[in-house]
Formats: sequence, structure tokens, C-alpha cells
Amino acid sequence: MDVFEAIRTTRAMRRLDPSREVSDEDIRTIVEAATKAGSAGNRQPARWLVVRDAAKRRQLGELYRECVESLLREDQDRTKTDPAIARRLKSTWHLARHLGEAPVLILVCAPGQPYASIFVGVQNLMLAARALRLGTTLTTSHLCNEQKVKALLGIPDDVNTFGLIPVGYPLGRWGDAPRRPVEELAYRDEWGRELR
Repeated sequence: MDVFEAIRTTRAMRRLDPSREVSDEDIRTIVEAATKAGSAGNRQPARWLVVRDAAKRRQLGELYRECVESLLREDQDRTKTDPAIARRLKSTWHLARHLGEAPVLILVCAPGQPYASIFVGVQNLMLAARALRLGTTLTTSHLCNEQKVKALLGIPDDVNTFGLIPVGYPLGRWGDAPRRPVEELAYRDEWGRELR
């Protein structure tokens, strides 16, 4: 797949088919793509914890749901006046209820706070998954239960978790995600000056 097509069509896939296994080879491929991302001083601080065990995935799903439910209730009133928020909330509720059923969960971890060195790897992983027709989405909503997540998976105290990525075959369709035009989002030489 052309890299620009992958960039254009990689979107949050929150509905994944729990009945379709993802091969170990494909998981290795996408995690290896993540490890090829640049990092400050080429230190590669990110660690990629792949969770395939059904009981642990289910427990992670429960911890995730606890965090998400309170966040989503805050947006519930806005769904009555904004159809876009209503659609997003519907798929986010689906993920909250079914995250633990995803065939694979990948937790992104690192000591310290090396954000710039983490999220380029996440994007590589998601683009590689798209090339293999695997759906992903990045969520950080597990963080309200981070200590319980770390205890469940034996993550050391000095290591932080930065994101949780469910991986599986999507139940939705691929395609360009609705995005604002670049003219609204990028400037030239000073704030507000059109890029052209």
C-alpha cells in the first residue's frame, strides 16, 4: 500500500471483530514498524507490551471501562445538539464496552516522560497495521486506572503507560476520515497567515 494512501485512510477503528484472530507474524510486523520510529538521541525508550491472553484482555477492558464511563457521561448532553458528537460517542461507548474483546491489546510504555519519542512509534504501528488491513485506535483513557493496569501486567513502578491500542480486523469501512482542509490548520511564517 502506498504510504500516502495509508496516511489518508488510517482512522480510528473502534469496532473490531473479536472472532478473527490476528497472526503473531502480523503483530510482530506492526510492533517492529513501531520500533523503527525516530527517538531523541536514538535511545528508543518505548516498550510495546502485547497482550493476547484473554483473561488479561478482559481485565484491561474492565479497567478501561471504569475510566471511560465517567468521561463519556460528561459529553452525553452535547449529543442532543451535535450529530458529530453523537456519532463519535456511539463508537466510543462501543469501544468502552468491548475493548477487552479485541484480539490484541498493545500498551505503549516507557520510563520518564519521553512523549515525542513515543508517539512517532505509535503512528508507525498504526500505519503498518493499516497496510495489513488491521484496525487500530489510540486511547489514553486507561490512565485513571494506571496503577491497576501496571499491577495486572507486572509493569515496574518507574515505567509509565502512554497509550492503549486495540488491534483487530475492523467491522467498519476504510476510507478518508473527515478532516478540515490544510488551509484551516497550517500557517506560513506567522500565526494566521495562509500557507498557500
